[in-house]
Amino acid sequence: MPQDAKSLLVLINDAARLTRSEFGRSARDHKLTLLQWRTLGVLARGEAMTQSAIAARIEASPMTMSDIVNRLESLGYVDRQTDPADSRAKRVHLAPAALPIVEDMRAIAQSLTARALAGFSDAERDQLAALLARVMANLDTPSPDHG
Repeated sequence: MPQDAKSLLVLINDAARLTRSEFGRSARDHKLTLLQWRTLGVLARGEAMTQSAIAARIEASPMTMSDIVNRLESLGYVDRQTDPADSRAKRVHLAPAALPIVEDMRAIAQSLTARALAGFSDAERDQLAALLARVMANLDTPSPDHG
């Protein structure tokens, strides 16, 4: 394996860290933590979810997720409703008060993407997306060495 290939995962990790850092700054501008910000982003993508499903998506512990949802609920950004399929479960919904923040998040994400990919042709952007999708698929498959 060429030396450059060995440092490729470090570069991918560094790019992800810089991206998280930028989003973290934006979250703080809205008086939110990065995990609260990410929770709103997950809920903005679609339907209501259980806390455990959100926690899995943002890689947070159940206890942390409970604190996040409690805080977002106290701010009026989310609400919890009984799951129609299971009256014991609660689903977290994005509240209308969060919509301006979600719109800001989308604009910030577009701006950050444009900044990160400045100078890339459309073909290079497509190629990068395809290659990163392959890396993720490879890493999502159990290693023969580690079962």
